[in-house]
Parts: sequence; C-alpha cells; structure tokens
Amino acid sequence: MRRDHPRRLLSRAGVALAALLFALLPSATHADSRAPAHDDSRPEAPDQGRPRDAFDRLLVSAARQTADYEKARARTDRLRNRVNRLRTETKEAEARARTLAPDAGTTSPTDQDPDLDGGTDGLPTGDLGADFPTGLPVDVATAVPTGLPTAVPTAASTAVPTTTPTTASTAASGVAADARALRAELGQAVTRLHAAERRRTGIRRRLWRELAAAQPGLARPAADCAPGRRSRSPHPARSGWVAPTSDYWLSAGYAAPGGHWRHRHTGQDFAVPTGTPVHAVGPGTVVLVSCGDGFGNQVVLRHRDGYFTQYAHLSRIDVRPGQRVAAGQYLAASGATGNATGPHLHFEVRVTPYLGSAVSPLPWLRRHGVRL
Repeated sequence: MRRDHPRRLLSRAGVALAALLFALLPSATHADSRAPAHDDSRPEAPDQGRPRDAFDRLLVSAARQTADYEKARARTDRLRNRVNRLRTETKEAEARARTLAPDAGTTSPTDQDPDLDGGTDGLPTGDLGADFPTGLPVDVATAVPTGLPTAVPTAASTAVPTTTPTTASTAASGVAADARALRAELGQAVTRLHAAERRRTGIRRRLWRELAAAQPGLARPAADCAPGRRSRSPHPARSGWVAPTSDYWLSAGYAAPGGHWRHRHTGQDFAVPTGTPVHAVGPGTVVLVSCGDGFGNQVVLRHRDGYFTQYAHLSRIDVRPGQRVAAGQYLAASGATGNATGPHLHFEVRVTPYLGSAVSPLPWLRRHGVRL
C-alpha cells in the first residue's frame, strides 16, 4: 500500500493539471457549436492617418444614412405601388370612355408610360406629365348622322327612346371626366415617385463614396486568399430564395448590444458546426472573395435588387469573383476564421459592399419570402 501511495498522488496531480490546462485553453477549441458565438468583425481603421475615433464617427454616420436610405426605399415602394394601381384604373376608365364614344379614336396615354418597375438604380427619364393629354372627346352627340328625312314622323316614330343622345353624351362625359381626374392623379404620383427615387439614389451614392474612401481595400480580394473548387448551381435549380444555411440556431442578432462589439452587431449569426454548407440566399454575382481581416474568409454577393449579402468566418470558399450564382447554390463551408469565439456563419445584408451600410437581415429575407 505504501508503494501505491506515491502513484496515486501523481495520478491525481496529473488529472488536476490536465483539467487546469483544458480550462485555460481558448474557448474556440472546445466551444459548443450550439452555444452563442460572438464576433467583433470590424476591421482596423485604414492606415491613412485617420484616427480611430474618426473612423468610429464615420460608421455612426453611415448607420444613420443607411436608415435614411431604408426609409426612402420604403417610400419609393409605396409610391410605385400607387402608380401601378392608378395606371390600371386609368386604363380601365379610358376603355369605358372609348366604349361609349367608339368614333373618338383616342388611345390610352398610359400605354406609353415608361416602365417604373425596372432596376432599383434606374430612374425613368423625361417629364411624364407631358404624356398625359388634357382629356378625351366627350360629345358623342356629334357622331349622330345629319341629313335625316324631313317627313312628318308617324306615331310609332314619335315614341321616346329608352336612351337618348343626351343621356349617352352625359354618361360618356362623366366617364371621360373620371379618366381625366385619374390621369392627373397619376401624373402627380409619378412626379413624387421621381423625387423619391432621386433622393434614394442620392443617399446611396453619397454613402458609397464615403465608405469606399475609408475602406479602399475592402472590395478587393486578398492576394493570399485561394478559393477552392468552382461551385456549381443546384440541380434542379431552386425557384425561390432560401436561408443561407440549414440546421442552424440563431444566436447574435442584428444590432445586438454587448461587450463583443464596439458599437452594435451588424448582421445575423447562425450557430452551426464547422463545415456546414453555406448557400446563396438568392441569385446574384460574386463581387468579393477575401480573407485575413476581422471577418476571416468571406464572400460578398450583389443581388438584382441592388443589395449585397455577406457570408463571413468561412472555413472554405468555393466561388470566385465575377461568378454568377443561383438561389441555393453552394458557396462555402462555415467556420470560425477571423475574430470569432466559435464556429458560426455571420450573415449580413448591406446597401453597399462596405462595412457600415448594413440593414436588418431578417425583414429583408422576409421581403423575399424567406422566414427563419
């Protein structure tokens, strides 16, 4: 027994030492993949003599401008819906007027309306108010042929018709007046839509210029970042938008406060194990593949609505800049690269490709039919 006593002491000391070393290891080496994973992905201020606090103020200003952009975008969407509704009502009113006055030979002025439902950055050109004539001819009584026989009418011919030319003229006049009012309302709505579009694009261009000047290297791929094999589109192709990954647990959300971020969290974290497939949420083009900063390995896509999506802290990347991807296409594998305390996917939606222009991802995904 006395010979075993030193061995037991050594064994207990070894166990205690192993437990102490395990407790002192970095959390990322033994973090639960389902536990909240935090990141502080903001890059360092560019080495251009710009003080750190000046860069912080820029990010605060950019967040305010981004909020203004979202308000302008919402107003633009409401005005566009109103223009489309008024266009439909105007065409219906003009069709009724042409039915009551078939010889008027009028055409629907709204048939020449420019397409206001095109790209988010394109503005309709020209003064739409000039496309709307002042009114339709309303006097259908002039269409009644002249030179009728002057013989004395018989009793049968003196019967009062159920619809007199005066009644028809009054009805056509009322319908044409409605069409004129709708055209005037449509012209005013189009003018307001033009103004809202100009304000929205102006905010975005100003925000883009300021962030690009402060982050000149962010939109360029790092020279030492080597992507893997070229990803292929899903087969069969998915028709709708999708979540960026599967079997996830939502951890840190957009604008979440806490000591892990200097200001606020700029995206939505999906807690998943390392190696989980990451997919494009919608069709788009790869504009950035980079690594080495606080986001680690990252991919940024530009979508047709003008917004950008970022996928960060990846362990592997399988797309290249300029590549077009479909909704649901495999982009990369999740990981914990960059400033991360555990494996997860950092998903971000931006107005520009630059840090500082993020919007809330979950409402943006819901607008595309994706509910998490």
